[in-house]
Amino acid sequence: MVGFKNRFMLMEVYLDPEKDLLGEGTPVILTKLNLSEAIKDSILVNFGECGLASCLGSFHVAYVNPVTKLCIVRSSRDEHRRVWSAMTLVRSVGNCPVVFNLLDISGCIRACRDAALKCETEKFNQSGKGLSEEEIREMNRKMRTPRTLEVWKLGTVNYLKSLKLQDKLVSERKANRIPDTLLSLQHPPTYTLGKRRTDHNLLIPEAELKSIGAELHYTQRGGDITFHGPHQPILYPILSLRSIGFGARSYVEALERSMIEFSSLYGVKARAGNKCETGVWVGDRKIGAIGVRISSGITCHGLAFNIDPDMKYFEHIVPCGIADKEVTSLRRETDAQLPSEEVIHEQLVTCLAKVFSYDDVVVKEDPSAILNTLEDDD
Repeated sequence: MVGFKNRFMLMEVYLDPEKDLLGEGTPVILTKLNLSEAIKDSILVNFGECGLASCLGSFHVAYVNPVTKLCIVRSSRDEHRRVWSAMTLVRSVGNCPVVFNLLDISGCIRACRDAALKCETEKFNQSGKGLSEEEIREMNRKMRTPRTLEVWKLGTVNYLKSLKLQDKLVSERKANRIPDTLLSLQHPPTYTLGKRRTDHNLLIPEAELKSIGAELHYTQRGGDITFHGPHQPILYPILSLRSIGFGARSYVEALERSMIEFSSLYGVKARAGNKCETGVWVGDRKIGAIGVRISSGITCHGLAFNIDPDMKYFEHIVPCGIADKEVTSLRRETDAQLPSEEVIHEQLVTCLAKVFSYDDVVVKEDPSAILNTLEDDD
């Protein structure tokens, strides 16, 4: 836990809600407010005003379940022992006597949340009432700090300009100058190669690309050759994996689930690729591509989903380096009437935000506000 600046403590609160110290006959319900006040009072009594002042910058009651009596308390690495000691010295919450018991301590909220969820599930199972998937999702949501995803709707953007913009945003995200950010856009006809440089999967001479109205660009993302073009929404997430508690594999799997959930809106049963198959598939036909780059825990590049692109462009490549598979589109796979592209982009963004458990999505609809910053840097 040395590298983490905070400590998250999973505590169990023992109390008898029927035991009223003040004789008012009012049962106590645990809340973030009354727990926070009780712990701060204990810090003040036992460590003085200076001790309270040094703790307040990081102290936070992140989660309380009044049924199972579990709570998660956050404090800084330097102050968590003082906060822990203060909690063990709390004698009452409101008018009810209490005792705090430390169950788990971790450097990140994700690990502490997992420990809490395990304890919650055991408690409910012991009572004979198991937790539904919806209850588990709601508990997960409550156990963490609300997160915001900022979404830029950029329309059609030249590929090189999108690369430059991603580089700029990655640097800003590393420096914590911007929140997690998502670019929603599409490209003019463009072929891109990943860092493995599998040029042999481009089946048309590079000199002839101009005649079909396409460009070729080399990138540092993972994956093989792919095509981007009109009627193919693209999402480029600029996310801090550390802040959302994801590893590289789980991040890619979440991108896959985003496209699978989006496909289900139109009655299309999509799946993640089998071994050595990246992206999302409908049967043996590929409908969504994934290629990502992760630098110092910050993501860029992302996913592309085929709505109704010109499929002739795929004839000039071995898509994603898989020779014996077809490429398909939502138009080909669904009988449903497709809405406007703007609605489709919004639906795909919503699916991604849901899979990644963002609480709030802030949409920016003026592309010039962010694209013009590239010209300012020049």
